[in-house]
Amino acid sequence: MYAQPDTPDTADEDASPPYGTIDHALGNPGIRRKNQKLILKAASESFALTGFTATHSHDIAERAGVPKANLYYYFQTKENLYVQVLMSFVEPLVKASAALRKNDDPIAGLRAYIKARIRIIREHPFSAAVFSQELLSGGRRLPEACKNLLHEEARRNVACLRDWIDHGRLAPCDPEHLMIFIWSATRTYTNLAWQMSQVRGVAQPDKSDFDRATRTVIQMVLGGVVPKQPCTATQR
Repeated sequence: MYAQPDTPDTADEDASPPYGTIDHALGNPGIRRKNQKLILKAASESFALTGFTATHSHDIAERAGVPKANLYYYFQTKENLYVQVLMSFVEPLVKASAALRKNDDPIAGLRAYIKARIRIIREHPFSAAVFSQELLSGGRRLPEACKNLLHEEARRNVACLRDWIDHGRLAPCDPEHLMIFIWSATRTYTNLAWQMSQVRGVAQPDKSDFDRATRTVIQMVLGGVVPKQPCTATQR
């Protein structure tokens, strides 16, 4: 599994020595994991702020507080590190699709899926930004493994929506574009953070903003897909 670079490290800082050299890490798995996590977090922030091309290995190492040699020891190249950052966001995003299952209640499933996507974006803001930038650039550096995961996620999700629609469990609509709408609506808070801040009058969206966003997106999606109940004699 890939590390989660945007997740704060809650471990006891006194439990292991300071960021050790490669020799220390070789003999201490705890230091190795800690250094890898620091490097991934620093890489996520650096790639999000300056992009892949303008980000240099020494900048990441300085931000992480580790020797530059550690980057090459753990990740070999900047390209490999960039891929790890992308996958650290894609993997939890794909797992969120578990909420969409044909035999489950579609309303509960859509609600859980939207909540999960916005929560992941809130918890991984920098790797989410890197992923969005990569998509906007045409996915030129997106590895095949990542493309395959996203393709399978899209295929399963659309098939689930189509099944719900075909069986009358959701109102008639285009399942592909419903999926695209959910993706775009839940990613707004990565792509339009500056605009959100201007509208809200805050430095950056906080948890309460994300909670309100979640409720709003759920309301908009469910308002359009909940099947209309047939009118009864008393309602006519």
